Amino acid sequence: MDLPKCGLLSKSSEQSVPLKKIDIEVSIKGFIANVRSDLHYINDSDENLETKFLFPLDSDSAVYKFEAEIDGRTIVAEVQEKSQARTTYNDAINSGHTAMYMGEEENTGDLFCIELGNLPAQTAAKLSFSYVQELDMNRDNIGTFMLPTVINPRYMPDCTPSDEQEDEPEGVSEQAQRKTLVSDAGTLYCSDFTIDLTLIVAGNRNLTWYPNSIEVEVLAAVIGKKQIETSVKLNTGSDFTISILYEGFDNPWAHVEEGNKESQSAFLSSDVLMVNFVPKVEIKDKPCEFVFIIDRSGSMDGDRIEKAKETLLLLLKSLPVNCIFNIVSFGSTYSFLFPTSQEYNEENLRKALDLQKTMEADMGGTEIFKPLKGIFKQKPSTSHSRQIFLLTDGMVSNVPSIVDLVRKQKNTRIFTFGIGDGCSTELVRDVAKASNGKPTFVKDNDRLQSKVMSILKSSTCGITDVKLDWNLPKDCSLVNIPEDVPTIFPGEKNILYAMIIGDISKNNNGKKNSLKLSGKAGESTVEFEVEMAFIFKLASDCDVSLPLHRLAAKRKLSEMEICRSDENNMKSLSVDVNIPCRHTAFVGVDKNDKHIIVGLQDEPRVECSFIESAHYLGTVASASLDLKPATCMSRKMKTAPASSLKEKFFGFFRSKKNSARSVSSQSRQMAPEDSLDMMAPVQMMDCGLDDLDEDIADDHKESKYDGGNKPSKVVQLVEKQNFDGSWKLDESLCEIISKPLDRIKEAAVVKDMDVWVTAIVITFFRKEFVQQKAEWIMIEEKALQWLKTKDLEGKDVIREASGFLSA
Repeated sequence: MDLPKCGLLSKSSEQSVPLKKIDIEVSIKGFIANVRSDLHYINDSDENLETKFLFPLDSDSAVYKFEAEIDGRTIVAEVQEKSQARTTYNDAINSGHTAMYMGEEENTGDLFCIELGNLPAQTAAKLSFSYVQELDMNRDNIGTFMLPTVINPRYMPDCTPSDEQEDEPEGVSEQAQRKTLVSDAGTLYCSDFTIDLTLIVAGNRNLTWYPNSIEVEVLAAVIGKKQIETSVKLNTGSDFTISILYEGFDNPWAHVEEGNKESQSAFLSSDVLMVNFVPKVEIKDKPCEFVFIIDRSGSMDGDRIEKAKETLLLLLKSLPVNCIFNIVSFGSTYSFLFPTSQEYNEENLRKALDLQKTMEADMGGTEIFKPLKGIFKQKPSTSHSRQIFLLTDGMVSNVPSIVDLVRKQKNTRIFTFGIGDGCSTELVRDVAKASNGKPTFVKDNDRLQSKVMSILKSSTCGITDVKLDWNLPKDCSLVNIPEDVPTIFPGEKNILYAMIIGDISKNNNGKKNSLKLSGKAGESTVEFEVEMAFIFKLASDCDVSLPLHRLAAKRKLSEMEICRSDENNMKSLSVDVNIPCRHTAFVGVDKNDKHIIVGLQDEPRVECSFIESAHYLGTVASASLDLKPATCMSRKMKTAPASSLKEKFFGFFRSKKNSARSVSSQSRQMAPEDSLDMMAPVQMMDCGLDDLDEDIADDHKESKYDGGNKPSKVVQLVEKQNFDGSWKLDESLCEIISKPLDRIKEAAVVKDMDVWVTAIVITFFRKEFVQQKAEWIMIEEKALQWLKTKDLEGKDVIREASGFLSA
């Protein structure tokens, strides 16, 4: 399923409304990005248009604000129950008003559609929306933020008018003079289209500009003390990435965001905690069954299928000898390499590599449900833990059905890899969440190989059934968000949220608090305990948008969706925090008097139940929407005293299993403008800070995908590795490492030439491909295990090989 056309479109013709300018502000604090985007459109036609704005966002992003300025009116969106919001919008349009409606698409939670109603001819429209999201983190303490496609359109044509265009005679229409341009993606732009970015980063030390990316060093020691702000005009026609290089974040870090005590929202008036930590525990690996599901649909053609093939090669060569495995190819149909998973041995590996070499993107569309169902029909091994690796670029429409299917498989974990910009983030995230796996996203210019191999290394040692117990100040406790803590992977950064009960800032007195993690790793029980100090944000520094609150609420809504929680509870929380979910939607509201723009002739009344302290007091309160002709009163909730706001809040957290859970006061489970000229290929921006290490630019280049027909040297060496982990000497290997065959033989320090050559290849990896270590580390481990079984004649062959390569 292809990614739909995005941007502002005519509902009737799907024709793009020309985009003139984009202003975007990205504020990064810690591991959170808060984004505000202003998109300026103009209807240069002579007809009024009923329009819609379609844009994809990460399914974990929390959109909490949307407004539009159209024909002199400012319309601000607020969340309502979906059917009521739809009625409100339709009546407004039928009455000739300009209104807007926004909700998640019915079958995909990462595609938002805002219906803006009537846009008059020759009229400009400014669309502003704000959202917050976590940065994608990898094992090297690097966080990544990428501008969504709709904000930074790709396939941008040359917008410079030609000489012939400049010489057009007088009297041509204003529309012709404006010279709109159509991109390859079908999006319409004004010829003077521009993108302006303002970037604010807390704790920044150094900042480096590249043509289509920025790298920023962030220090934990100054995260709350200083920040930097800079502005730039972006190049169009390519993705733009912000990479954050974190230093000093290895220790646990806890951040308290104070709620807005004047808010009538039970959730937003409470304090929220975000904590990140890296568990350091030793876990004994359990034998695994590995099933690799490879998307071979037509959209994978080109670099994507080549990356997938290289990745599969690395995976197959890196598997432990005590595992069983299988490969599933899918598109419109699917096929298994073996009828059932087979022992990982030399013969079966050869068959798998024969398939890997011949793979093409030739299997039609993207149908994921059937291959998953086919795998699940096979009973999992009692002696092996089943791990599924799903590699896809698919935009699918039946995500809820897939998630339901996956959630029923108690003994299977799925690690999902979304490839490219059109992939469904909802599919990738929710399938992984539902199976206690891990989602990973790989943009077209990222190395899929590195990301997949990092996950393979940690896939056998996840901690499930996680419980977090806190030692907190007196009269303070925490509530998990989500209630069920997701699988924890040792060595990886974990970000969790909690709602705080009690006044920690008052009772803490600067003391450190402790966190004890316990859970199951295979058949064993593991524990991990750390101390951490809470970082409190002062009221004067408080971000009125409350980004941590928004993300915590989004996490809760996602959990409720996956677990199919009570629909009314989801609606209540969604309305409470102004973040839409499947059962609610944004509807346009007049900014000045907060009256919903409608034109109803009668006075229907819609009841929306709120669960208010239901599991504490056994009572249910209700709220209603009173709609009147021409105007509508804003949402009317039966006013509750401030003391009951917290009680109503807890209704959201009792919905999943409809059971009460005690809250301990001592310990509690918890879940988590200076414009720069971009002419030079790389520019350094000092901003009065420390100089950046020179080798960062080299690292950046080195990390790019080595495209082309010839495989990279890493892939060539992996292909030549024997099943037992060794390498044999031949001319092609000598060509790869750039050493003559006779010199290698002459320099040998042991009689067994396979031992000497294997030591040389290990050393070659270490010297030449440091930036790709994740891709070959398990290849190296297999080789080192093989060396341990051989007679090394008392020699340190690795050190000797290092000296040989350096000579």
